[in-house]
Amino acid sequence: MVHQPQHAPPTSKDIDLSRWHFDIDAFLNPYLPAPPWRWLPRPVSHFLGYRGDQPPKAVGNLVIAFWALIGAFCGVLIVAEVSMNVPSFQAHHAPIIVASFGATAVLEFSAIDSPFAQPRNVIVGQLAASIIGVAIGKLFALNPHAHALPQVGGALACAITVAFMAITNTTHPPAGATALLAVTEAYEVGWYLVPVVLLGCVLILSVALLINNMQRRFPVYWWTPHSLARPRPEDTESVRHEKQSSVKPNASEDSFTDTPERIIIQRGEVLMPDNLWISAEEREMLERVSQRIQ
Repeated sequence: MVHQPQHAPPTSKDIDLSRWHFDIDAFLNPYLPAPPWRWLPRPVSHFLGYRGDQPPKAVGNLVIAFWALIGAFCGVLIVAEVSMNVPSFQAHHAPIIVASFGATAVLEFSAIDSPFAQPRNVIVGQLAASIIGVAIGKLFALNPHAHALPQVGGALACAITVAFMAITNTTHPPAGATALLAVTEAYEVGWYLVPVVLLGCVLILSVALLINNMQRRFPVYWWTPHSLARPRPEDTESVRHEKQSSVKPNASEDSFTDTPERIIIQRGEVLMPDNLWISAEEREMLERVSQRIQ
């Protein structure tokens, strides 16, 4: 009789807390529908960032600088002009424009391939920052001694915002400034800061969709870089059969498995995981390498 070795249950010493990871997308993505852009007329879907199977063409930094100049000017100007002409905003002493939108403009019109610049990060990050900042300011106002320490409230609001964005995959660096300003500079605005920030996000993203899709592509994705398309049953069976019968790694491997992701460069072909986003310049470089393989 062969005795199977007994494995001791894991102890507290075997648990590495530094490797704990919470991926909110793993819980949300199965319930989210795929973007409908492919069903829209091409002139409309083009300005929503949809390119089908056509990768965006690489452009030089002079073109990037030109459109960033136009986009940042128009985006900041439109946000400020609209906010100035909303009577309820002015009645509650709202600023002409929340200063952190200057940093948002840098991401939205210059570093448009960055995950920090995608719509989910902008809207959720900025909106959460304004809510957290105002809430912390209101809580500190309940205590006269605490209300006299705006530097502590601002630091706490910024810290909570940073942690929230890290957990929810919505990191947007300018949002840290929004939370800080909500406590230290825009306390009198109160909860009206939330619609001010939300309106600013919608306006600056609208300008970004128009300007950035002239010669580039924006956004890279709307919610997640993972594919939200539901595979058909026959497609699922064929993929399972291919994985079992082939030793060649598949570029569409499930990103939630423990299999390491990889980029495969073959002669005249580049295979990448579906959830890996790269800029047009990076893709062009990889394609050049594939063309040099003999």
